[in-house]
Amino acid sequence: MKQGAMLNAYPDSLGKNLSETVRFLSRPELKDAFHGFYILPSVFNTDLDHGFSVINYELCTELARKEDLDALREMGLDLIFDMLLNHLSVLSPQFQDILKHGEDSPSRGFFINWNRFWEGKGPMGADGCIHPTPEHFHSLTIHADHLPVLMVRMPDGQETPFWCSFYQQIVYPEPDLFDLLEVAGGHYTTARRLAERIGSELRAGRVPDEMDWSGFESCREAAIAWLRAHRHYLGQLDLDIRSPELWAWYDSVLAQLAGHGASIIRLDAFSRLHKAAGRVNFMNEPETWEILRRLRDMAKAHGLTVLPEVHSPYRTMAHRKIAACGAMPYDYFLPGLLIDALDTGDASWLYAWLQEQLTLDIRPINMLGSHDGIPIRDLRGLLPDERIDAM
Repeated sequence: MKQGAMLNAYPDSLGKNLSETVRFLSRPELKDAFHGFYILPSVFNTDLDHGFSVINYELCTELARKEDLDALREMGLDLIFDMLLNHLSVLSPQFQDILKHGEDSPSRGFFINWNRFWEGKGPMGADGCIHPTPEHFHSLTIHADHLPVLMVRMPDGQETPFWCSFYQQIVYPEPDLFDLLEVAGGHYTTARRLAERIGSELRAGRVPDEMDWSGFESCREAAIAWLRAHRHYLGQLDLDIRSPELWAWYDSVLAQLAGHGASIIRLDAFSRLHKAAGRVNFMNEPETWEILRRLRDMAKAHGLTVLPEVHSPYRTMAHRKIAACGAMPYDYFLPGLLIDALDTGDASWLYAWLQEQLTLDIRPINMLGSHDGIPIRDLRGLLPDERIDAM
């Protein structure tokens, strides 16, 4: 990649779509201002999490066209795209096939069945999920105070938990009276009133178990069963790195991104890929670096350079380990160091970090702002704690 400034933007950040971004970047005032363009992943077919829940890597036709990408490359811009390694949308063809065919789906190994993963590592809870004991689960990195699972109804009617570290959403459709005739025992008027009640409760944001069923006690369980059977899902399901089918898919995605004109692939959340009982399950070592080397070589075969993303405190030295694997780190240190230097009038810590980059020949992509904002915890071990706390 050329050295220089890189634009970091969604396809609709500088206009309603990428075509308007192309027109903006074509202005003479911006000639050679940027050498690269990191286009955030809503450029693809995505749903939740501002594009970071990918359904597939086809272009989102409302936001981008192949002609837009060609025009950006003709400007001399290196194109950087995300590859979401740790998770894939529930709406992906792979998971939709599992919802349709269950264990007969060729994609059944893509995603992590929570109970199978933790089998023998803890008791089964009333929620239908295994609750791993502390020695197996104590240091698991999760983002909530509940198990990171999405409970899904399989074709055989079984409720199955899948590992879901990040975003998820369950959507219950509003039934009409015809949907509920059987639930209401064939009574038309009851079905009509029940549909009105359920619709009102759903619009109020209540899930079936929290709804007011007064006056409908006799058909409560049947109505809840109908709602559960017809629910829809959104979410980012964790992928199973042990699956050969997944690695074959990774390779096909890299080929597809190269076909979109990519030069660099940002490896989003790759540090979460390796999972094992009793481990941190964030940047497990040495497995994380073995995975990175495999991905680096796979990308190289498609003419691509990888850009691994790790949100990790400086003291873990992840940036040095990434560089040792022959990859560029995606660096989150610079903005906090700049703010500290400007705020305190003391640039010594910024200067020391810059010296480290030069001395060790670490060639990161430094950012001043990103979709993740300005990270502060990453500075632990780089800046004194009191200065981080003050910031």
